[in-house]
Amino acid sequence: KLFCGKIEGSGGSGLGHAMTAVLPPASPDVQAFGGVSAWRDQQIAEAVALFEAGNYSEAHALAMDSLSTTRPGSSSQPVREGGQGASSEPADAWRDALDDVATAHEDVGDPERAEALYLRMLAWREGAEHYRQGHLGVAEQLFRKSPEYNTVEDATWFLQTLSPNDGHAVANVVGLLALGTEVAAKAMVAVWTLALRPHQRPKISECGGLELVAKAVADHMKHAELQTAGLGALRLLCTGHHLAHKNRRALVFKLGGAEALAASLRFHTTDPEVQREGCGALRAIATGNPSGARRLLDVGGVGLCLSAVAGCPLDDHVGEAAYSALKALQCASEAGSRAGTAMAEDLEAVVEAQLRREREAGLRFCEEQLSPGVGGQRVAQQTLLGFASMFLEDESIRHRALGLVEPVVKCMQGMPGHAKVQLACCHVLCQLTSQHLAQGEGAIRVAKSGALGLMCQAMRDLPCNVELQETVIEVLLNVTKNNNEFKTIAVKAGGIPATITAMRRFPKHASLQEHAIGALTNLCDTIGRSQTCAKIGGVDAIIAALSRFTQVGNIAELACIALCMFCDDTHLRAQVSKSGALPIARTLSKSASSRGVQRWAGELLKELSPEGLIPHAPTAA
Repeated sequence: KLFCGKIEGSGGSGLGHAMTAVLPPASPDVQAFGGVSAWRDQQIAEAVALFEAGNYSEAHALAMDSLSTTRPGSSSQPVREGGQGASSEPADAWRDALDDVATAHEDVGDPERAEALYLRMLAWREGAEHYRQGHLGVAEQLFRKSPEYNTVEDATWFLQTLSPNDGHAVANVVGLLALGTEVAAKAMVAVWTLALRPHQRPKISECGGLELVAKAVADHMKHAELQTAGLGALRLLCTGHHLAHKNRRALVFKLGGAEALAASLRFHTTDPEVQREGCGALRAIATGNPSGARRLLDVGGVGLCLSAVAGCPLDDHVGEAAYSALKALQCASEAGSRAGTAMAEDLEAVVEAQLRREREAGLRFCEEQLSPGVGGQRVAQQTLLGFASMFLEDESIRHRALGLVEPVVKCMQGMPGHAKVQLACCHVLCQLTSQHLAQGEGAIRVAKSGALGLMCQAMRDLPCNVELQETVIEVLLNVTKNNNEFKTIAVKAGGIPATITAMRRFPKHASLQEHAIGALTNLCDTIGRSQTCAKIGGVDAIIAALSRFTQVGNIAELACIALCMFCDDTHLRAQVSKSGALPIARTLSKSASSRGVQRWAGELLKELSPEGLIPHAPTAA
């Protein structure tokens, strides 16, 4: 109401006319609210006038003079909540002066008017700030609602019975976010509750909910409950409705949402609820929004996800939220559709370099966290391994992460039979043994660390997990390539029967069959190993894959090579022939689309012909 007097008397200023246009006519009580009769004290009236004019320091001094008159011996610097004196921050000067004006008014025997003054002035102050920032809808909402605020109970009583379906209360709830920490905390929970229904998120956004939630999160950093509800509300307002994309951009580029979000996560490092909702908000902002993801990278988004797991190592939901957020941030190097080819290439190069540095730092963090063994902390292990696997999708940095082999093997030893941990470990070891500059060194470290035995045991412990089965088989394929010592280690670990069992259990899984045939070709390069493989069904498994997938990948060529290898032994050659390989070889040698397949099918046909020979046409005498 004090601002109302200032605005209506502001002459020809655009701010005064615009604000007056959105307000209802002032009542006589409102018109007299700033006068001496209303305040019963000349000093307080002058303090209010100074407050109107923005002169907070002199308003504070006059209010304290009045306080010392009504309370002889009162200190000129009253103790505030938390035992601290008046804030020295310029941005808080207006709030300190308002506190003192309300306190002085309360001291002269009118506490209800003091509370009403405080709440209404907070609403007006926020309205004025949002008006100056161009958020006209938010400003109008605050101006219209402010005359209704008399006490905290009056303002918040209806929140006690609020449910997610009470969409009619959106406007009332949003306005409460401007009324200080106590009221804003209750209102924030209510906003989050209403935003649980996707169809109500556009209405919350149109009533200024996004702006007020973002500002409340930034202003009330120490209040954990408010932060949890606020970050959750931001997550919901940025997903699942037609204004979500607009909200994501506004939050990052107009409202300082990235900075507020980062500050909250850094302040509440060990609060699992804040970390969970904060990581959820990171994911919501970055998903489908490369420019937003780049902004989050600039404020340390990758490090925030890593720190969330380090700070809350026992919370499964934090780990899942942090992983999803980190995954969403990887789109930062994508250029928008409006960018030209040259600009898109430049942007991708710059951001990819930044992402690569972040990934390398992330891999070092994972290695440091896993090296001492996070003693039985399954959630932390699982999430850190997931992070490592995500970072290692960038093949250009794999050669820098070979130090992960030993910590990963320790995780496998510590969590036998746990599907998620075992699978994550196998993924990392597979990445470290393929498609990078030092994959040979990676294979050596994996073989000598005892990982092959642990992985084959994981295949036996988790026989129905097709992803784990295929990943282990691929590691066997990578490690046993061109190294007889490692072939022996894999055979002793049970690699041959484990591979054949997987082929039988998942006969329709083409990529598993292809990797399995390649692994058996590596492992069965001696007569003894070939005979062992044949005895437990290896020949039948290979021919079954060849029959089913003759036109898929390299299965036909690999199968023909493996069967030719078995034919080096007379008894095995007979078994291959009885298993139905001959007609398949004859067909492939004539009609296969690949020359490699035709060549090896022809070689197999020669091996399987009577006495190892193909009948020739009679020659001329």
